[in-house]
Amino acid sequence: MTSTHINASQARTIHRSPNSVLIRRYGKKTLLFLIMVVVVAIYAIPTFWVITTAFKTEIDAFAYPPKWIFFKPTLENFRVAFIDYNMLPNFKNSIIVTTGSTLLALLLGTPAAYALSRFNFRRREDIMFWFLGTRMAPPILVALPFFLLSRKLGVYDTLGLLIIINVLTNIAWVVFMMRSFFDDVPIEIDESAMIDGCSWYGALFRVILPLVRPGLVATAVFSLIMSWNEYFFALVLTSVNAKTLPAAITSFMTVHGLLWGPMTAAGTVVMLPILVFTIWMQKHLIRGLTMGAVK
Repeated sequence: MTSTHINASQARTIHRSPNSVLIRRYGKKTLLFLIMVVVVAIYAIPTFWVITTAFKTEIDAFAYPPKWIFFKPTLENFRVAFIDYNMLPNFKNSIIVTTGSTLLALLLGTPAAYALSRFNFRRREDIMFWFLGTRMAPPILVALPFFLLSRKLGVYDTLGLLIIINVLTNIAWVVFMMRSFFDDVPIEIDESAMIDGCSWYGALFRVILPLVRPGLVATAVFSLIMSWNEYFFALVLTSVNAKTLPAAITSFMTVHGLLWGPMTAAGTVVMLPILVFTIWMQKHLIRGLTMGAVK
């Protein structure tokens, strides 16, 4: 006669009630939900404060207790920021620099990423590491050389200079991200395209890029955000003509104190275009960021 031996852990598993299993399961979900709410609040509350302060009068902005929702909105802060302080040219400069640098970074970085993904040549990984190495040094390290060189060449305070600087900043991320997307596409697809008469460039632009379009969109959105929010070089390498909106916000730091109303109005205008664009491209952005996650 064979006896069945059950140890203590098996006994606890057998006698565990279904209610305790449900409590543990929903307890973990509740904890994760609470953590998610805290993280969202950390990011959302400052953004909400900036946007609401942009529509408040000075009295409502400094009221105690704070008036978060119930206040009389006004557009006076926007009038002061964009008419009295003439920030519309700065807004136009931001659009030109962001669009130009993003397109140029994608135009230069995408073929480079394709070559690093598809071709086997000496020191390929060293070149990839060099691209990433350009982002390891702090920007302030190269600020003075860029400043002196731009003054000597006569391109200081020009939009072209800012576009080039942003391209140099973003091209490393473009190469890094696009190479990972190209690696997810089997090379047999390129070979099939070349059998049908395509060159390497034809295979890239006609076949591969449509397949990695979500990744290209994700890379473009990332470059747009980086260029639009770029502050340091826009502050150091411009004075009046080419100053972008993030750098122009420093105009509200006066000897009499901070002009919170106009500053938050300008900050709202800085945030909204990228926020709207990201929400609009959300589907492609998520698809791009998850490419290759499931094989």
